[in-house]
Amino acid sequence: MIKKIIINAADKTHRSKVTLFMACAACSLPFSPAIAAPASGETRTTINQSVVVTKNADLFFGDFVPGGSNSVFRLNPRNGNLNQRSGDAIAIGGTPTAASFTASGTPLLRVRISSGQNRIFIVRDGGTERMRVNRFRFDGRRNRSLNAAGEVTYRVGGQLRVGPNQVPGTYRGTFAVNIDYF
Repeated sequence: MIKKIIINAADKTHRSKVTLFMACAACSLPFSPAIAAPASGETRTTINQSVVVTKNADLFFGDFVPGGSNSVFRLNPRNGNLNQRSGDAIAIGGTPTAASFTASGTPLLRVRISSGQNRIFIVRDGGTERMRVNRFRFDGRRNRSLNAAGEVTYRVGGQLRVGPNQVPGTYRGTFAVNIDYF
């Protein structure tokens, strides 16, 4: 039975007895230690080799004679066809070619290609004149799986804008593609 004890602040002797009683009461409670059951877990990880990207071919639109208005040509990455979208420039030859890149890595893993830019400017060798290349397109799905040999090839096309009375010469530039695991 627990009694209610009122302690007077002036009664220090009584306070000591209550403290001693409380301490002894706590010692006499039944004590049962916690029993822990052992368990173990496993951890693991897989390290895949890095994706290596190899350029097989550059993007080449061919040769042109400029017209008097802006002209747009699109190179299809699936079939390599060059189509004139607008303007009066004339495609006169060369062999239009889609760019080609091969990704190599761990077999059967999924990779994704993306273009680093929406547009670039190619500049005339020895000059400052330029033409815009944009609308980079791939020859299929961006997300693909590496084959059993650990490879997949992407082809990339785009759109070229030939300006009115474009200065003759060879125009060059670079564009970036990224191929990553996902």
